[in-house]
Amino acid sequence: MSPDLALVRALLELRGFPTSSVQPLEGGAWSTAFAFDSGQDALILRLGGSTEDYEADAFIARLRPDGVPIPDVLAHGTIDSGPLTGTTYAISTRVPGTALERVSRSQWSVLVPQLADVLESLRRRPAPAGHRVQDWRDHLLQVGSYPWQQGWREHAMPAAIHLFDHGLDRLHETCPATVPVSLVHADWINRNVHVENGRITGIFDWGCYRFGDHLYDLAWLEFWAPWHRNLDLPLLVRELESRWHAVGIAPLADPDRRRACLLHIGLDHIVYNILHGTTQALLGTMERLARYL
Repeated sequence: MSPDLALVRALLELRGFPTSSVQPLEGGAWSTAFAFDSGQDALILRLGGSTEDYEADAFIARLRPDGVPIPDVLAHGTIDSGPLTGTTYAISTRVPGTALERVSRSQWSVLVPQLADVLESLRRRPAPAGHRVQDWRDHLLQVGSYPWQQGWREHAMPAAIHLFDHGLDRLHETCPATVPVSLVHADWINRNVHVENGRITGIFDWGCYRFGDHLYDLAWLEFWAPWHRNLDLPLLVRELESRWHAVGIAPLADPDRRRACLLHIGLDHIVYNILHGTTQALLGTMERLARYL
């Protein structure tokens, strides 16, 4: 969906926002984005994304872990009249910068201490009282049967099914019975983290968040590392380990915790790529997953 600027301006005017500065932006996989200014604040309008994702963004913005730069969500919902009736939308503060995965190796080295601080802040953030939290082991072992994954086997080539089933068997063998549970972002690339002038300026798109093993976010960066060789993962691990040592924990001492996260990421993305017909990405994911079996 790519509505023209006249429709976007009309939508914003109806909600009391100025419209003279509206400009299209590079959107995400599921939404179209527009930048505009409210007078004092730089804002962004997203159209057509998942209602659940926008609700997740708003929830995490309210939760606001210490030291984690999360854009405020000013409004979100579904348009109920006019040409865009039925379209979902969200209006949030706009953060400057470039995507984390696009920084140079020298820029990455500057960012690593702050990134470690952010990951540690998420590790220290438990679910709020009354928030329903699925058992982490159950969540991992249900991969391939989440509601959005229905029917994937009917579209899969035999090699992908064989690898998936082998990987799921390994996940059952290695998945720990229990782990400390805290806030997990679970989608650290795909333009979901912005940086500028040596600082992380915003972390958004919390649609994949979970309360689970904090190692999942580190495993995410490890799994996709071959696609982003500018990101020095061992440097980040050393930075995190220095923080863990200071508080008396050693999460990487149990290799099954890390491996379970890596296996789940690979299995989840085999299904994702099959359902979306992204064959090259599927083959790359399969090759990467095979390294952890």
